[in-house]
Amino acid sequence: MIAVVILLAVIVLGVGGGLPRLFGQQSNDQGPVGLLTPSGGPVNESEVAQPTASETTSATTEPLTTPPPQTVRPGAAATAAADTTTRNWANLFYKRTPATETYEQLVDRATQFTTEELATSFASAGDATYDALRTSEGTSKVLSITITAPRPGAAPTDTPTRITRLVTVKVQTTGKDAATFDVPLLVTVFRDNERWLVGSVDGGTGP
Repeated sequence: MIAVVILLAVIVLGVGGGLPRLFGQQSNDQGPVGLLTPSGGPVNESEVAQPTASETTSATTEPLTTPPPQTVRPGAAATAAADTTTRNWANLFYKRTPATETYEQLVDRATQFTTEELATSFASAGDATYDALRTSEGTSKVLSITITAPRPGAAPTDTPTRITRLVTVKVQTTGKDAATFDVPLLVTVFRDNERWLVGSVDGGTGP
């Protein structure tokens, strides 16, 4: 009779799950497997496939290149031509008769020695000293012009198409405020085909 009961229990509960409970033993099962229960053990991070070096794409940076320094210098003929342009411009620009010519007209006459950009800049900015000379009923003329090369590092290095010079214009004015004085300038002259034109002037613009 006892054997029959045990046999029925084995059939109903199953050998793996019910039989140990029947004899008061703990089952190795930790609980039923549900939808939210992981079917496998914890995942080891070392077992997760990592991208290899060949799979990693890195941006290739192009090396920066510095342009070679300009080593070609203007020849004697180019320097002489640039200095001539500078001298002609200064002689014209600082010989002023405000009673018979406006500042804009003076700038326009000087365009034969300057770039259009410089002429436009002069005309737009105006010149208070020109107005002051007209108010004093005076004129101005050039007594002398000194042109020298700037010391190394004080200005851009000369090239076959650009030359910079220190220019000192000695000006004499007449009128109520007659005086004689120097106008220091830093003038840059640019090559334009076969001629040179004043393209940049730093310093005083008039007596």
